[in-house]
Amino acid sequence: MPPAAGASEPADASASADPDREPPVRDTSADPRLFPEPDPDPAPLLADVAVPLPLADPLCYRVPASFAGLAVPGVRARVRVAARRLVGVVVRVHREPPAGVRLRDLDQILDREPVLPEDLLELARFTADYYLAPLGEVVRSMLPAELPPWGDRRVRLTDGGAVAPPRDEAEAAVVGVLAEVGRLSVAALQERTGLAGLGATLDAMREAGRVVIEERRPSGGARYLTAVELPAGDLERQLAACGRSPKAREVVEHLAELGRPETAAEVAAAAGCSPAVVRRLVRLGVLRSFTQVERLDLGRHLLSRGAAGEEAAIRLRPDQEEATRELVGAVEAGRYAAYLLGGVTGSGKTEVYLRAAEAALAAGRTALLLVPEIALVPALARAVERRFGARAAILHSGLGSAERHQEWERLRRGEARIAVGPRSALFAPVERLGLVVVDEEQDPAYKQDTAVPRYHGRDLALVRARRAGAAAVLVSATPSLESRWNAERGKLGRLELTGRVGGGALPEGILVDLRREGREPGVARRPGEAPFSPRLREELERSFAAGEQVILLRNRRGYAPMLLCRACGEDFRCEQCGLPRTLHRREKTLLCHYCGTTVDAPLHCPVCAAEALEPIGAGTERVEEEFAALFPGVPAGVLDRDVVRRPGGPAAVLERFARGELRVLIGTQMVSKGHHFPAVGLAAVLNADSYLGFPDFRAVERTYTLLVQLAGRAGRGERPGRVVIQTHHPDHYAIRAALGHDDAAFAAEELRFRRVFHYPPFTRMVQLLVLDGDRRRAEAAIHDLDEALRRQPLAAGVRFSGPAPAPLERIRDRWRFQLLLRGPHQRRLHDLLRAALPQQPPYDLTVDVDPQQLL
Repeated sequence: MPPAAGASEPADASASADPDREPPVRDTSADPRLFPEPDPDPAPLLADVAVPLPLADPLCYRVPASFAGLAVPGVRARVRVAARRLVGVVVRVHREPPAGVRLRDLDQILDREPVLPEDLLELARFTADYYLAPLGEVVRSMLPAELPPWGDRRVRLTDGGAVAPPRDEAEAAVVGVLAEVGRLSVAALQERTGLAGLGATLDAMREAGRVVIEERRPSGGARYLTAVELPAGDLERQLAACGRSPKAREVVEHLAELGRPETAAEVAAAAGCSPAVVRRLVRLGVLRSFTQVERLDLGRHLLSRGAAGEEAAIRLRPDQEEATRELVGAVEAGRYAAYLLGGVTGSGKTEVYLRAAEAALAAGRTALLLVPEIALVPALARAVERRFGARAAILHSGLGSAERHQEWERLRRGEARIAVGPRSALFAPVERLGLVVVDEEQDPAYKQDTAVPRYHGRDLALVRARRAGAAAVLVSATPSLESRWNAERGKLGRLELTGRVGGGALPEGILVDLRREGREPGVARRPGEAPFSPRLREELERSFAAGEQVILLRNRRGYAPMLLCRACGEDFRCEQCGLPRTLHRREKTLLCHYCGTTVDAPLHCPVCAAEALEPIGAGTERVEEEFAALFPGVPAGVLDRDVVRRPGGPAAVLERFARGELRVLIGTQMVSKGHHFPAVGLAAVLNADSYLGFPDFRAVERTYTLLVQLAGRAGRGERPGRVVIQTHHPDHYAIRAALGHDDAAFAAEELRFRRVFHYPPFTRMVQLLVLDGDRRRAEAAIHDLDEALRRQPLAAGVRFSGPAPAPLERIRDRWRFQLLLRGPHQRRLHDLLRAALPQQPPYDLTVDVDPQQLL
């Protein structure tokens, strides 16, 4: 395992046991890293750099001699593009200059070693090719933001380095510069010395105690700690150098047994001595000290130990044993194998793949565990941390920048060997990958649909596993239609769990027909309202009397989807999107959920001045308010995207619910999956029609999945559970199948619909979306694209839908027109698009391969 940041490699024991002895001189005159042989080829070294711009190909730059030893594929480089300075990734090094192009020198190589190893570079190339995305934008999405360059580390001479004679020309150059200016960044030192092998020189000088290399202090409040390590060498000689101090000997013995660096404070605590003993051993040269950034505690992103579940060993059922045996066998064989792990909610699928992760680590390999939502990370991360300790790392956008950098570096250095997170954790820099898990694989959140590249995390997980020779397992109680179809065709091995943990039964289904539900006499129903029906109130009272917890699903955040003036009809539409803004009463704002702009919520109508403003419909805030009015004194909490955006927000809410401080959890779809709360006896969907009316061919599948997943949260303990579904469409086959736990009936009906109308999984689909601030230009552009595509010979056999306005026609003041292409083979669609699409269109063109939503 590489040393911790700032640590030095083990030195020869004879150099550290005697502090007065000069370390042996090392002959570096033949070291090609320091003084490379002259290249007989006069052609300059060139690097292709992928920059984060919508360019078809990487840009080519000359590599200055001072960076020749660092220019390898996977490192970052700072380059000039026109008048801009950008950071890109070197994807190829060669000596073949492009014809007719005047080359520039790249400004700087930012890394000493690749931040994207070769396997991730290959995955980036595949992603760019398959999703028709610029390679530079793909590699940018794979790296954490604000990743500090190696060149930002600062170097200074120690007292010994300042007085000891340099051992070769390279050291002389370094000493000369540092003696003149004092502390200097590695990048600046590189520029001043021009040494091709500066990294190797600094390593050698650090080993000998001549320089100190300090990490840049990251943002987020991290601080430096002093760490110590025991250099390699004869332990008896090191103990003898401690003199007659028993505490000093305990320090040395502790570090020898530990086998790795530790902070000075941890060493002193372990040996039961004062910090002065550790400092004395450093002065004697028995220990070597360095500075490192303090490891940040990520406990706020995890559920507490008590909230994550019982610590007792779990005994597998026969069906779990069979599935575990199959997965572990694939991991131990070190070959690619892909599985679909199904089973009813609460059947213990997590335990199966955690045991497969144990097998991967036991075989010296690594694992990626993916979940669709940040809100699902806290519980899984705690379960993983409980089982694997410090070998687990968390990666997601809810971490602070310093936390993200720390976890990414721990994975890259091999200190952590299991990555847990949403789709971006797929790009964790782990080596020897042995297992990839995609939990809740059916979830649309695995599809990146707001930025380039528009990749699907589930599909790329299979690609990465195949290339690494790893086992891959897609996990779901309600598998996507695509995964069901792939399992039927033998592309995925099918593993099925048939029972529930503890032998519990599936929850009782209770249907509430909102068309028949009356209200109090004289009170009209408000449009779009999702009421607490009398039957739901009865079930809530029953649950509270029995001491049960409750989960309520309302798939809209905020207070109300619309604020309406009853006098003049003003509905406060967003000026940029043309859609009503959502009322957020807590913040007293009207927020557009599509472009993010806000305005203050008015007290009276700005158009007619009437005080006739009424919230229409219900979001999670309003459900919370109305629940509090119906059941005063019953503590309730909300889990939605607004909560997720707060640091540690999901974990805090879920932990309070797990401890029983909250009796009711109200939320959007993120409350419906992945959570295990044994005290939940009732789950309720306030309006099951939220998805059914969407103009999207996946709307029915998502409705069914949402209902089944939510129902699965109830009855996980000793008591049987109930699920209440309120709907205006009680006879819809998706709702009937969810109530009756008839997964096969739903799948058969939905697959029949998809086959008849030529939708995935029976065809492949690409969405072309043109965006322009001028409606006429956008409409003309999509028609031009349509004509250009239809003229191609490859268009034969391809189904065209459109061109037409997108369902959400205007967002962020840009008009949106779309064209859908469907065909039996993805390659044919790719070839057609490459032949017909313009290289640099004069409008904003989005190409979405395998789209998950068409809004």
